[in-house]
Amino acid sequence: MGLLIVLILIVVLAGVPAYVIGQRLGVSSLWVAFIPFGGPTIVLLWSIRRSGWMMLLGLVPLVNFIFAIWLALALPRNHGRSLLWGLGLIVPLGLYAYAFTLATAHRTHGFTRTVVR
Repeated sequence: MGLLIVLILIVVLAGVPAYVIGQRLGVSSLWVAFIPFGGPTIVLLWSIRRSGWMMLLGLVPLVNFIFAIWLALALPRNHGRSLLWGLGLIVPLGLYAYAFTLATAHRTHGFTRTVVR
């Protein structure tokens, strides 16, 4: 029973940053972020307007390493942030810092407008 609780906590803690990023960028179907082993990656891909099927690249040995580096650099570039955030996404809890400091964007007619406060 204890192992089940630990697994549920890991799934929830892994999905929270992807959920927050998706929510701030207007991604639909945010519940996908809490699907184990791929949901957070799918939501992150949707936030940069890529197909969630690209997540399958993470299952191919050696390609998954290149895919992870590409995703870490594509996220800040597509969200209008510095590429130095790509380095921050590699460290533990870096995705949390990235998610909770991301500005809210409003999508109107296919365009994204960032709200600066």
